[in-house]
Amino acid sequence: MADLRQTRLGRILLATDLEPKSDRAMERAVALAGQAGAELTALHIVQEESSPYAHLPLHHIEAELQRLLLAVPGAAGLTLRVVAVRGGAVGPQVAGYAGLWQPDLVVVGGHARNRMTGLFLPATVERIAVSDGTPVLAVWDKPLAPYTCALVPVDFSPRSRAAVAAARRLLPDGALHLLHVLDLPSAARPTAEGDALTGAFADEFAALLDGIPPDAVTCEVRIGAPVAEIVQAARQGRYDVVALGSARRNGVMRAILGSVAQEVVAGLSCDALLADVAP
Repeated sequence: MADLRQTRLGRILLATDLEPKSDRAMERAVALAGQAGAELTALHIVQEESSPYAHLPLHHIEAELQRLLLAVPGAAGLTLRVVAVRGGAVGPQVAGYAGLWQPDLVVVGGHARNRMTGLFLPATVERIAVSDGTPVLAVWDKPLAPYTCALVPVDFSPRSRAAVAAARRLLPDGALHLLHVLDLPSAARPTAEGDALTGAFADEFAALLDGIPPDAVTCEVRIGAPVAEIVQAARQGRYDVVALGSARRNGVMRAILGSVAQEVVAGLSCDALLADVAP
């Protein structure tokens, strides 16, 4: 699993299905690698029944992947690697390769503005993250510029610390906005609002920063339903990316508890970064 304490990306893994809709994820991965001076590996999982490349030798697929990568502006000067493998579910295959290569970030893509269809569903994105623990960046937006501002919803648990650290590594020179949502019944809601309410959680916010300069971070507390408030805040603030923490759960526990992260990813109008931490 990638070390969340480091401040720069050293290795990036791009998981691509080689469809036109994946161009944005490829362009973002190349841009991030160029900004950080990171190595970039592009991975394609050949799905035997559905892939147009199913009957081609793997080295032919890797040559096509190399060609597509080098067509992206800025890719020619990077340290690149291409890998094609056959069969298996996408999530476990990507997580398995990530476990071997140990990247600092996995980049995936999906249909623009349609979070509920395509190869990388919100649940699949989260499954990749929780299988290996490496942060996963889901890209839908055209990468016209570097990321400069990120929204980081927090609940002050260890997964929030992972999300803050992953966001800082993705935006080492950018701004982070930490948002805590109080999901309380009307009768239990505090009378303080705005800055006064945020100030009441000053110590909790400070504990998440772990060396991040305070002038690079703003904090906010809202009252309401977490998913709705996070999605609204993301749209109002026009953030480049939203960074979310997701604790590892399996089987019945995941089915019962569901995932706020999945619901938020499905409702966002920007890219999403999912960071995992073991409970």
